[in-house]
Amino acid sequence: MHKSKLLVAAFVIAGGLGSPAYAEGSPEEGRKLAAEHCAQCHDIEPGGAFKEFPPSFASIAVFRSREQIYARVVFPPTHSGMPEIAFYNFSEDETADLISYIVSLEESL
Repeated sequence: MHKSKLLVAAFVIAGGLGSPAYAEGSPEEGRKLAAEHCAQCHDIEPGGAFKEFPPSFASIAVFRSREQIYARVVFPPTHSGMPEIAFYNFSEDETADLISYIVSLEESL
């Protein structure tokens, strides 16, 4: 099993899906966070171009599950292309908002 899938599986088994950070958030608030913290690298707009490095939020919404998005935001890989994320201390509500925004982009395609 791929390392990221193991991490998500361990998180789910540990009961992480019941946490407020995984709850439904506000896509509107998540968009504000994305504009402030993510837009310098990612295309955060609905219908953003599909690319791999860094992926647009629209492509993340299509190709990643909510659990995978949560794991990437909360536990970014050590050698990920998201060097800035370690400096952001998103609250549980902000994390839920950001994930809700990303997931909402799949509907815009």
